[in-house]
Amino acid sequence: MNIPMKVYAVLADPNTEAQVIILRDEQSLVLLPIWMGASEAVAIRLAMDKVAISRPLTHDLLKEILTYLHFRLDKVIINDVNNSTYYAALYLEETAPNKSAARSSVPLKSFQIDARPSDAIALSLRYNAPLYVAEEILNKKETDDSLSEWLSRLHPRDFGSFYNV
Repeated sequence: MNIPMKVYAVLADPNTEAQVIILRDEQSLVLLPIWMGASEAVAIRLAMDKVAISRPLTHDLLKEILTYLHFRLDKVIINDVNNSTYYAALYLEETAPNKSAARSSVPLKSFQIDARPSDAIALSLRYNAPLYVAEEILNKKETDDSLSEWLSRLHPRDFGSFYNV
């Protein structure tokens, strides 16, 4: 079973200054931190804040190319974790290039592509596509009591403009 999640925040790890994205389930019962690089965090922050930039970043370019080729992102699933490395999949659907074919509710083609979670999340925000985490991942999540306690005390105001609730 896949659990719907939202991007709660992107922040810097106070110990390492690495960037951490915090995903939260819709009932606010589960938090999932995923560490990533600085450029990936910036791409996610820009999408969260809906910042318009003059030139497309990589994720904006990929969305434009997919749109041009008549594909859309249906959903993202973070589907595996191995040695603290998370894995994700993009689920793409071909859309109808003309109005007569657009009446069909069945996608012309659909397929999945392996992706890094940071890239998948950045694209899901740009497409406003649903983001899921496999329940098994949440069950396998390492239980670091100090991290869990710290995360549970966070509030969106702690992140300035870098949050999405």
